[in-house]
Amino acid sequence: MESKTAIRASMLVCRQRIADEDKIRSESQILTHIRALPLYRKARTFALYYPVRGEADLLPLLGDAGKTALFPRVRDHELDFYPVKSLDELVPGHFGIPEPQNGAPFPLNDIDLLFVPGISFDRIGHRIGYGKGYYDRLMQVGTNIPAVGVCFDECFLERLPADSWDMQVDCVVTQTGVFFRSKNEVQ
Repeated sequence: MESKTAIRASMLVCRQRIADEDKIRSESQILTHIRALPLYRKARTFALYYPVRGEADLLPLLGDAGKTALFPRVRDHELDFYPVKSLDELVPGHFGIPEPQNGAPFPLNDIDLLFVPGISFDRIGHRIGYGKGYYDRLMQVGTNIPAVGVCFDECFLERLPADSWDMQVDCVVTQTGVFFRSKNEVQ
């Protein structure tokens, strides 16, 4: 099996090669699948991410009625989440990624759903991110928060290498559909 570093590099290139019109169509399909997902429909609060480096753009969810969107802010190698009503509330933060600047962090235990960015995901919920471990540490603490990985089909693989500290998402949404992992598929 290829190393995480090699997969990370090849999937970043693959993602950047997706044509703009294909990306827009795929993101629309991903949003349709998310909005039909019972986990999302029941959620009152959900944690989003700001898309970077070709990640699937979920920002249109920010306007969904009856829901509170939360965005992360990096603090001491951890992620805190803050309610955001408008993208105007975000300013360049850690790594230049827009993040909330004001307010009190939202209680982690009150988050109903966590959208997890990643460069690549596999069928049993493993992911390859950017290698800093922010979301793995978050999911270790917030183990009761359903976690949804989001990626394009081109970056959805059969199996990824995983270390003991790598946390798995509960399902992965691509433009093709929603892929749930069995609770028996924990490694």
